Amino acid sequence: MKFIEKHSGIIAALLLAAMFSMGLFSMLGDSGTTDEIAHIPAGYSYIKYFDYRLNPEHPPLLKAIASLPLLFMDLNFPEDLPAWKDDVNGQWETGWKFIYHYENDADQMLFWNRYPILLYALLLGIYVYLWTRDLFGKKTALFALFLFSFSPNILAHSRLVTTDLGVAASFFITLYYFYKFIKDPSWRHLFYSGIFFGIAQLVKFSNIFLVVYLGLLVLLVIFCKHRQIFPFNFPGSNRIKSLWLQRSYTLLISLVLIFVIGFLLVEVVYVVFTFNMPTEVQSRLIDTSLPGGGALIPTVRDTLHAMQDNFITKPFAQYILGLFMVFARVQGGNTTYFWGETTDQSWWYYYPLSFLIKTPISTIVLAMAAMFLFVLDFFKQARTQKIAVAGNRLRNFYRRITASGWKFLPEIIIVSVIFAFFVIGMSSNLNIGLRHVLPIYPFMFMLIAKYVVQFFGNHKTKVKNLKRSKIVLLVIIILYYLMTNFVSFPHYLAYFNEFIGRDNAYKYTVDSNLDWGQDLKRLASYVEENNIEHIKIDYFGGSVPEYYMGDRQEEWRSNYGETTGWLAVSATYFQNSKYYADNFGEKDYRWLEKYQPETIIGGSILVYKIEE
Repeated sequence: MKFIEKHSGIIAALLLAAMFSMGLFSMLGDSGTTDEIAHIPAGYSYIKYFDYRLNPEHPPLLKAIASLPLLFMDLNFPEDLPAWKDDVNGQWETGWKFIYHYENDADQMLFWNRYPILLYALLLGIYVYLWTRDLFGKKTALFALFLFSFSPNILAHSRLVTTDLGVAASFFITLYYFYKFIKDPSWRHLFYSGIFFGIAQLVKFSNIFLVVYLGLLVLLVIFCKHRQIFPFNFPGSNRIKSLWLQRSYTLLISLVLIFVIGFLLVEVVYVVFTFNMPTEVQSRLIDTSLPGGGALIPTVRDTLHAMQDNFITKPFAQYILGLFMVFARVQGGNTTYFWGETTDQSWWYYYPLSFLIKTPISTIVLAMAAMFLFVLDFFKQARTQKIAVAGNRLRNFYRRITASGWKFLPEIIIVSVIFAFFVIGMSSNLNIGLRHVLPIYPFMFMLIAKYVVQFFGNHKTKVKNLKRSKIVLLVIIILYYLMTNFVSFPHYLAYFNEFIGRDNAYKYTVDSNLDWGQDLKRLASYVEENNIEHIKIDYFGGSVPEYYMGDRQEEWRSNYGETTGWLAVSATYFQNSKYYADNFGEKDYRWLEKYQPETIIGGSILVYKIEE
């Protein structure tokens, strides 16, 4: 144990190096995924042309950082394309042409665009280690980092040009610095909290939830910490006689300052990326993205039009527009298949069930045990707290609970984040992937690590067999978790635990839970290895079958009806076709259910050989 603590930094570096290697080599075989088609041309246009006309429904920072390596490549951008010049947010057509039709090397573009995201994942791993070490010690930090580094769910999104890993990282790092500010109030921690709050807003609009969460966290601290000195002297604080009110006032002003710093950073970044964006392009984008009437939308439209005429407010008009586009997107839903049903709405149980089938069983069991032990510890602390006010049971209860709340503040943050993301997910109308609750995993790994190390590190027993049993059990947990990762390599996006299994997963869920288009290159390899001269393909994703298979492939759709010969169907189209058949009278792929697939590529593409 002393060896581990002494060399914890080296061990942490080795874990991150292993994660980097797995992410790097797994992404080499992945073809373009759906969202990358929009994100890649958008990010490139931001840093090449300082024009934010593409993909405004996502903030620019992560896409721009991911596209930095592309500046060093000799690329042809479709500046003459109507989708770029004339269309409103013609991101998809621009993306297809830019990556696959303008004599650019698509695989090189994908590789170098994904590389910075992998580095961003390593940054998150570093902060997982740092925060866990600060709270619970080096051994616990290493175990949390081990769980993080070999997590199929984290690795799945650590090497794709999407915002999901960015949300997890920016949310986590913002809370890290805000917690440090709460525990050790200083201008430095306040400034870092503001900067990373701003970065979070520049990564994905869903991070606006941080405004609510940090506000609630401040209220919790106000009620739980009865004595805390702040090295600040804000205007008016000396006039407040009550120490409780003075502390509350200081905390709330500090929170406002964090928000101000964050949104000033948003303004600066948006100024850069809207610098060359023509006013008429932004105007058409506003009108097209906010159609309809009602009481609110016309007012918002008019306000944004007024803002776009001013150099200072023009960037923030683009930010606000993106927020409204996301709200409309979530409210509108998405056609998808889940657990035998297809709908364009949602299921309240989508995220809990997706978590249970897409998370390693060992993680689920350990997380449930850790949650249970945290609840026991919290109420044990509250029950034994030595706080007493004679004849006032209610006040005693309040003081015990609040004192325990301060002592277990890190665990409360961890559990509340997990709970909050599940609640938001369950009330959302957008059920297209567990990735939308990805931020829960780093926090969950911290809690698991605390109680695993606490349980297995406690050797205060004279029973030798018990000590050995605990060591054996720990080794089994570690080896099983490693095996989970190695067996799923390189198909991290399509990972499913033993409850389902990858090749059965399409019967339960599709879209970014399983099939995001990542396996087209592997299908092309299968076609080559089996000397298939002609194959019909109904492909869902961010690649182009013709780019990898040329004349061997033929585009196919479910509405074409039954066919013979070789047929490859993406799992998403296989299942979603039932929705259009049931609701619009179109043809679907139910006729394929009487055939057994020849193979299932990566769990996401069903390949059939249907005899004449």
